[in-house]
Amino acid sequence: MAKVIIEIQNAELADLLRLPEVVKLLDAGRVSVQTELPQLPLAESPAILQQTAPSTRQVGREMFERRAGERGFKIRPSGQSGVGDLVVEGQISSKPVRLVCAESPRISLRTEWDEPADLTFAYIWLLPTGTRIFLMSYTDAAHVLGEKALKSPSFTNRGYYTTMVTPRRQRLMEPFEDNWDVFNS
Repeated sequence: MAKVIIEIQNAELADLLRLPEVVKLLDAGRVSVQTELPQLPLAESPAILQQTAPSTRQVGREMFERRAGERGFKIRPSGQSGVGDLVVEGQISSKPVRLVCAESPRISLRTEWDEPADLTFAYIWLLPTGTRIFLMSYTDAAHVLGEKALKSPSFTNRGYYTTMVTPRRQRLMEPFEDNWDVFNS
């Protein structure tokens, strides 16, 4: 196995991810994108870097709660271990929500997340251009990933699959962006 490290600016990432060769590797789940801050000695690091920054998950949760609140939904902690992270109270009923937060366009799925049947996934992308939130069911997320991903050793043996969202997958996800009506059904 070989590991290739490419250093590019965030603005160049979208163009790189559109290259046919890279799309092929992304679809196969063989590419991982990581961002890094420069590694300076602590004494030379700016004070802002020395402070503990909130995690991607924490920022994603705050964005989700803010956007849901703007739409009039009430949010509360799940209270049940493994069922979801939050519960959103809609006009008709309450639904558990699983937050999946990332700093790049990613989609992940675990076999254990197939219950409860009314679980809603909130894929929250904290992008430099703005936050995007996609709200979908397990079946919807599985459809976006596709049969090849669900039959992969990662999913069948380890029960987990995550990948960058290719342009094809992004087109499949677009109907679910800001799909807040899911909480009123």
